Amino acid sequence: MTRACAVLPVLPADLPVLDACLEHLVAAADECAAAGVPTVLVLAVSVGPAALRPVLDSWIPLVGLLDDVELTVAAHPGARDREDLRRRTARELPAALPDPASTVVLTTTCDVGVGPDWIAEHVRHHRQGARASTGPVAGLPGPHATTANLALRADLLELVPLDMDGPGSNGSGSDGVGSDGPGYPPLVHALTPAVSTLRVTLPAFP
Repeated sequence: MTRACAVLPVLPADLPVLDACLEHLVAAADECAAAGVPTVLVLAVSVGPAALRPVLDSWIPLVGLLDDVELTVAAHPGARDREDLRRRTARELPAALPDPASTVVLTTTCDVGVGPDWIAEHVRHHRQGARASTGPVAGLPGPHATTANLALRADLLELVPLDMDGPGSNGSGSDGVGSDGPGYPPLVHALTPAVSTLRVTLPAFP
């Protein structure tokens, strides 16, 4: 059975947009699970429980109502940045998954809003033979970090680490099939699934 696991690194600076990001991410997880792909959302965090509680207190009960969707927290209090959070989480993930070879691990960032088909579209690429896939991020003036919109098989995490923040597609078209270096599996750069930067409007104060 194919499974999906989406990793979202969360730094203190990400907390103001975390709720908006989760709104998109949970919707994508629900759509993917409804298509028969159990999905786990992993918040890889460097912040303490008290800082996360306002967001988790609202989202954990809601996610609990969804079939085959889980929301978990991987705490890494000493992590320095997003890359470090991904690296630490990637070291733990394969042992925690029932079948890494059939699990698609996705990663994005809190300042990105994914579409409802984001997880399902990456899974579709992998079911068609891709070992890693990525797509554009709309709203950025130039190339984006690959890890803002990346998916790969869990058993390849050691080969293509989730801290790989090299440039990806800039949204102008397909980059074809290539690799990010010697020994890396082919990356399928596609026009889908596209994501976009989040625009969160904060309330005005007098």
